[in-house]
Amino acid sequence: MKIDSKIKQRYLDFWERKPTDRACLYITSWDGTPFPAPVSLEQKWEDTDYREKFAAHCSQHTKYYAEAFPTIFTNFGPGSLAACIGGDYRLEEHTVWFESNPPFITDWDNRPSLTLDRNSKMYRMTEELIGKMLTHKDEFFTSLCDIGGTFDIIAALRGTENLLYDMYDYPDEVKAFRDELAPIWKQYFLEQAAKTMNAQGGVTSWMSIWSDKTYYPLQCDYSAMLSPAMFKEFILPDLKEQTEYMDRSIYHLDGMGEIPHLDMLLSLPRLNAIQWTSGAGKPPITDPCWFDMYRKIQDAGKGIVLLDVAPEGLEELFKNVSQKGMYVSTYVSDEKQANELIEMATKLNF
Repeated sequence: MKIDSKIKQRYLDFWERKPTDRACLYITSWDGTPFPAPVSLEQKWEDTDYREKFAAHCSQHTKYYAEAFPTIFTNFGPGSLAACIGGDYRLEEHTVWFESNPPFITDWDNRPSLTLDRNSKMYRMTEELIGKMLTHKDEFFTSLCDIGGTFDIIAALRGTENLLYDMYDYPDEVKAFRDELAPIWKQYFLEQAAKTMNAQGGVTSWMSIWSDKTYYPLQCDYSAMLSPAMFKEFILPDLKEQTEYMDRSIYHLDGMGEIPHLDMLLSLPRLNAIQWTSGAGKPPITDPCWFDMYRKIQDAGKGIVLLDVAPEGLEELFKNVSQKGMYVSTYVSDEKQANELIEMATKLNF
């Protein structure tokens, strides 16, 4: 589909952190029209015909305001690459899990070699769904799938607890596996990016952010269990490499356990932005307790991404944090509320 040139410029301003009259706002409302519920988990996740129809339904019954545009997330769970290189997956109501049982890696001395298995069920489903949804390119954008962070994938293949011990007992083997996985991750990403870019003239991801160049939300949820020293030794080199072959990148900072790594993330010269998720049981992302962290991110020359923000929290946020290089997604009940939020953001911008 075509995106208005003014909206495109707003996204370019976000990526480049240019000062504008307000943040980049992705505001939507839903008209409440139901879609037939899936009869099984298999239909919900694996039936690409069902998912194609559901995607079209969502696009047709969502209203888009400010910089919002129709985009559908190719969702097969976080870290789906694990199931394309030898791992298993388990369907659940709200997500797909990739912990292999027994582990894909049982012995570092005799571990399997890695290859992108294009005959695996997960790979074939992903390609099939992306292909079907791209036939709707005049209606909505199709995102890349959630490939997953490199070490999140390794943890799925080895088992999280096993991997934590391995980083002490077999550090060289773990790094060698990381380095073997890295080019496969890159290959998978670049292939999907090229396919969607060529068909749509732009790229989106599980974050509904448009780019005219390649980008991806990098992550390592596993790092919440690591010390800064371990993060620097095992995780940071891979993240740095990813930022260097992507045109743009965002880091998904997932909860309190990852805050100790923030300074190292901010040191990555080609990282564009940080997306903060506070986590279950913690104050919402518009709570003033996070404002100093947002200012720190901005002072380091990075943008801020805040997703699924409750509208009532935006006024306090905009009063206290600069909207320069900020992207916010939120939801409203109707066009009137959307226009009020846009007006408020503009009025409070500094």
